Amino acid sequence: MGGGYLASASVLVLLCMMLAALGMPRAEAATLGMLLVFVVYLCFLLWVFASATLWRPFVVFFLLTVSGYGLTAFMGHGH
Repeated sequence: MGGGYLASASVLVLLCMMLAALGMPRAEAATLGMLLVFVVYLCFLLWVFASATLWRPFVVFFLLTVSGYGLTAFMGHGH
């Protein structure tokens, strides 16, 4: 469950940065991102329980987490 939460948080970061870069106001991008990340978290949860092996979700969660937090560290926290 913790990996899915971290991956969802990373998707939220990536989604909010993408929406803000496309011209959406930051407050609306954050609100839309938070609403959509609930669906993403549910899909992650279903995928993990439906997967026959654990390595594939683990690799995807790891890559999402590294990319989300890496992009945040590279671009800054909204500056």
